[in-house]
Amino acid sequence: MSPQRLALRTVLLGRPRTVLAVLVIAASLSALDLFAGHIASTRAQLEYRSVIGERLGHLAIQRPRAKQNEGAPMFDREEAARIRQLVEGTAGIALVLPQMSLGGLASTGERSALFHGEGVDAASPADAPGKLRAGVRNGIAVSVGQARTLGLRNGSNVTLTGAAADAQTRPLHAEVVDIFSTAGLSADARSVLMPFELAQSLLDTQRTERFVVFLSDPAQLEEKRDQLRRALKQGGVTAEIRTWQEQSPSFIVADKTANVSFDSVAGMAFAVIGAAIAATVSMNAFERRREVGTLRALGMRNVSVFLMFAAEALWMAAIGVVISLVASGLIAWVVNRAALSYSAHHALRPAPMLVELDLNRMTMAVVTVLAVALLAALVPAFKAARGGIAEALA
Repeated sequence: MSPQRLALRTVLLGRPRTVLAVLVIAASLSALDLFAGHIASTRAQLEYRSVIGERLGHLAIQRPRAKQNEGAPMFDREEAARIRQLVEGTAGIALVLPQMSLGGLASTGERSALFHGEGVDAASPADAPGKLRAGVRNGIAVSVGQARTLGLRNGSNVTLTGAAADAQTRPLHAEVVDIFSTAGLSADARSVLMPFELAQSLLDTQRTERFVVFLSDPAQLEEKRDQLRRALKQGGVTAEIRTWQEQSPSFIVADKTANVSFDSVAGMAFAVIGAAIAATVSMNAFERRREVGTLRALGMRNVSVFLMFAAEALWMAAIGVVISLVASGLIAWVVNRAALSYSAHHALRPAPMLVELDLNRMTMAVVTVLAVALLAALVPAFKAARGGIAEALA
């Protein structure tokens, strides 16, 4: 009988120690898979918040920082038109919108406050917070906090004065058409949204600060970034293209924290798995020393004994992996069904965080577990293979 078949027979005999080791492997991997799924779900929420909620888009086209420092921070009208034409002519682009950031003073006559605003296009995604009314050229949307500070409500009038270092600004009258919540958004979220043309008027310019690009398939982020770079370079436009991850400081911090947390949890899980396999194989080799001695006396070579115990560790790991995958999928399905059922009966409450399964990290975890199992079995398998026949049968 081959060493692999002997190892499988030993594992399938279901000794309590072996069963316990398999369950430890399955539980550790399942916990790791669910934690990775939690990180994936959090990342998806951060992406939606940044791309849609904060209107960063999947990609942003703007002047290179070197050009900004040289005094040319924006695109002129000719460059803006050429950029829009080039981007809209690229396959896989869902939406291209101009944007303009600005700050200044908002006054109602009785109260005044500084604001951090943004000029946006009327064709912004429907899910984005802050709705501008079509046809109202001076209509603005203000955040709940800004409205509370200035005592504003829908229909209120407010005077806006932009702040620009190299332009003469003039106050403009605006009407509040929407009050939106910034709950869940980063601290850098804009407190005032206005039509793009109104933002240009406040800064007394016809230039465009940047274009935000929404992709039909976000998975092609880097591919479309490189494609747009080549198109803009061939079109004679000097521009920098940044992804939403690079534009969102909150995502950078959260992503680093999540990676450190996952690495810590993965390290502990693999350490537990390695210790369980090493202890199980060591005890099995000790208890089966007579069996090994008999097999050696019947002609089994040292290499075959070594392979038998190494294969036993790999079989335990493989069975634990299968159980963990089934358990992770089942737990995720139950949690998601319960969360969706709860949200359906409580429609006014925030949407629950669903459990996702990160297939990339799950695959890496499976490969790592098999490697850990093999490494953990090396020493006890080597010791069992080097034992003498007479000593084992004594």
